[in-house]
Amino acid sequence: MKSRLIVLLGLFNLTLLGAGFFWIGVYFDGRQARNRPAAGPLPAGPLPAVSPTPAAAADPAPAAPPVVIYKTNQFEWSQLESTDYRQYIANLRAVGCPEATVRDIIITDVMRLYAARRGKFYQNGRAFKYWETDEKRKLKQTQLEEREAQLALIDKELPAVLRELLGVNYEREVNKYFVDAEEDDRRLAFLAGDKRERVLALRDQFEGRREQTLREVPDGKPTPGQIQLLRQIDREQEAALAGVLTEEERQEFDLINSPTADRMRRELVGFNPSEAEFREIFAREQALDAAYAYEDTGDESVRAAKAAEEQKMREDIQAALGPERAAQFELTRNPDFQSLTLLAERFELPPDVSQTVLDMRRMAEEARQQLLTNQDIPADKRNAALNAIQAEAERSTRETLGDKAYAEYSRNATWIRGLGAN
Repeated sequence: MKSRLIVLLGLFNLTLLGAGFFWIGVYFDGRQARNRPAAGPLPAGPLPAVSPTPAAAADPAPAAPPVVIYKTNQFEWSQLESTDYRQYIANLRAVGCPEATVRDIIITDVMRLYAARRGKFYQNGRAFKYWETDEKRKLKQTQLEEREAQLALIDKELPAVLRELLGVNYEREVNKYFVDAEEDDRRLAFLAGDKRERVLALRDQFEGRREQTLREVPDGKPTPGQIQLLRQIDREQEAALAGVLTEEERQEFDLINSPTADRMRRELVGFNPSEAEFREIFAREQALDAAYAYEDTGDESVRAAKAAEEQKMREDIQAALGPERAAQFELTRNPDFQSLTLLAERFELPPDVSQTVLDMRRMAEEARQQLLTNQDIPADKRNAALNAIQAEAERSTRETLGDKAYAEYSRNATWIRGLGAN
């Protein structure tokens, strides 16, 4: 497949020689609309008791079996429910409701309230009449604009409400229902159960503090005082984790769970780092991330300074890796290489497929450029040659990847479609 493309390109070369939080009142009071009575205290009373029926005093005959009467407190759910979510949560916890169940109850209830609010913005208020066609119930432009504004507000409020009530991350909690309920357990499998729970509690606690501070940031640009506060929160979290984890566990935690490590796992696709290489790169990347945490990278001076430090860091990494691995490290900056690597993994293709396709692309684009820069070739012959290069590149790439993988790859492979353009 690759040889045919090389032969074709050789012929073309010969031719060239001869181309805020107002939501608290709204939603905490929103429970009033449900007209539930406020929960009262649990009834006081003795533990269940057993009272046998007394036997007759003078009758020597065997007594009848005793009748057992159980006396117990009567319980109704309304005793727990409250129109105030905070009180509702306190009532659930007071009767020993498991924390996971408390979260499930409250998240479901809050989501239902927000779903009702969302629904109001998907209809124009017109009563349904079966004889009317659809355009009568379509939203007007002003209603569409209002809906987008309100939905954006809801998307901002809902995570804040759940953080305020339960101290949880909304997206992570929802993912447990739709994506992966065991992600935390897998990532923290190296920790004993009690440590795992303490670490997760600390994560939620400090995440909440950061979110609260960032919600008060004007235009997404923290003030110097807010940056100082955010970094102080980071330091306090580090100290809290150090009180729970050993130094070795702390390092393992960062390598598994830190934003730096997650970003590296995305960016190093195709590099296949060893554990030692990952640690070497991570130490440098984490230091740079910490130095520019919360800084406004939209500021030209900040952006330029960070870019300079990133370049120096990459040079240091390349020197530490050695020439061959450094070249592979640099290749990860090529988006096409990354997409091909992911595609090859997904469709179980040979590992050298990514490089094969990149080589074919390079040769095809070089041949195209030669055709375009040679003014001695007539326009009709140049166009025919360009179309032939495109057709052969498409055929060779399809043969290399297979029909299914090629169908996926070609959706974004604009370089193939561009080969025939004059």
